[in-house]
Amino acid sequence: MAIDLILYILAIFLGLVLTQEIFHRFPKFSLAFFTIASIIFFPCWALLIGVDNWFGWVKVLSIATGIIWLSLLRTTKLGETKLCQWSVYFFLVVNIFEAVLKDMQTGNIASYFNVASGLLLIATLAKINTIHICKQGQHKDLHWGGMTLSWIIGYTLWNWVFVYLNLGESAIPHLAVLGSALLIGFIDKQRWLQARAFTLGTYFIIFHSFPHLTPSPFSGGYDNQAGLAMSLLTVGFMTVYTIVYLRRSTSDN
Repeated sequence: MAIDLILYILAIFLGLVLTQEIFHRFPKFSLAFFTIASIIFFPCWALLIGVDNWFGWVKVLSIATGIIWLSLLRTTKLGETKLCQWSVYFFLVVNIFEAVLKDMQTGNIASYFNVASGLLLIATLAKINTIHICKQGQHKDLHWGGMTLSWIIGYTLWNWVFVYLNLGESAIPHLAVLGSALLIGFIDKQRWLQARAFTLGTYFIIFHSFPHLTPSPFSGGYDNQAGLAMSLLTVGFMTVYTIVYLRRSTSDN
């Protein structure tokens, strides 16, 4: 079972790294793929999510519109407009705040610690004016020049804790989803957000359109002590990062 689990995570990880590289190299293909896939598979998502799951619907709409918008920035003249480029900041803040609201709704101690981590992530986001479409080369990637590796690590920890606390059955595959974007962050932190969008979007389309690809033996239960420990670790990390961030901001001014 342990070997099967490792192979399962590794397969998702490698698949997402490969697909994000394709979308990175071929921006027009990414626009076509995510637009067409969103239209074709929307009925599948509607059946899977149901009418009462507000978080599921908000996540569907934010992921689909966010990735299509990102692809438009890379392939049209919209990407030459600063206001349009900076709108990416809004999409990321919304992505975090959606999870913050869900954690608040869950309402246990671990979730409240994760709420604090999410708010600290928003408060310490890199400057919006460092977001731009890179004009060097042919790929026209979205770059966030002020993004830091420490913030990326904090986001990765926070997001995985959120999935564990609220969507326990998805915690295992999300090691690969978050890890694949984190790998790109280590290689080029400016490109992390773009990689995060592509890896999350690809995972969402595949596993929400074909939910049977998540094997039931891998669906784990929630452990209160583990959830609390991980949320404390994350809020501790983000508290330290926030202190460093504020000191740097003060010294720069």
